[in-house]
Amino acid sequence: MTGGSDSREQTRAERRTGFTLVELMTVIGLVIILAAGAGIAIAGRGGEGAALRNAQNSVASLVGLTRVQAALHQTNTRLLIYAQQPPAANADAIKYLRALQVVRLDTLPNGSTAWVAVGNPELLPEPICVVPPSPVPVNHLNTGVTWQNNAATGPVSTVSTLTGFSYRGQSNLNAALQFFGKQGQNGRVHFIEFAPDGTVVSNTTGNPTKIALTTAVLGINALPRFNNANSVRGLFIRRNGAVSMVNSATGF
Repeated sequence: MTGGSDSREQTRAERRTGFTLVELMTVIGLVIILAAGAGIAIAGRGGEGAALRNAQNSVASLVGLTRVQAALHQTNTRLLIYAQQPPAANADAIKYLRALQVVRLDTLPNGSTAWVAVGNPELLPEPICVVPPSPVPVNHLNTGVTWQNNAATGPVSTVSTLTGFSYRGQSNLNAALQFFGKQGQNGRVHFIEFAPDGTVVSNTTGNPTKIALTTAVLGINALPRFNNANSVRGLFIRRNGAVSMVNSATGF
């Protein structure tokens, strides 16, 4: 009797063990499938996320360079953002909302003043663009994307804008006017301007100047189309020139 009972218990144990192994193999298979899918999704977001962080750091460095130039040369300086929108004349879709240039106000040998380039234009990594001031044009949004356009709290830039702007080359003896590397051209820019003491003079509202950055679908000779209203980073530049990083769309 005892042997029969032991045999039945062993058989039930083996069945329970077999069932657990099958279940375990099933779970492992599901984990592998889910992990593979998650890996693909994370890789896509990670690439854009890394580009967004790199762009944020690059813009912060350019803001710092602009302030240093103002203090070093005791003159006003500007960080320009290319805003000549395609298909306008002289517009370059590759540079639109992606090319940035530092310029300073120099005194020329004849006593007049002119904006002069400091270094060469810098292009943000793909697929990152500067978010323009509110309201973000509808034709800049990908299908199904909406934007929070409140200038005070939304992920939009609050920089100033000029049209028909141009500047001289890196030597103030170079009389040729240019626009982001193109001789004899001018165009629309967004900008932030610093005084010799490093304070922001292009924004008199008392609120920090915001530069927002986001991911976009880019195309040749096409407007960028922002593809994720939550994929936003950027900067706060306070009146005294202090910079704070903003790492989410809701942080603006």
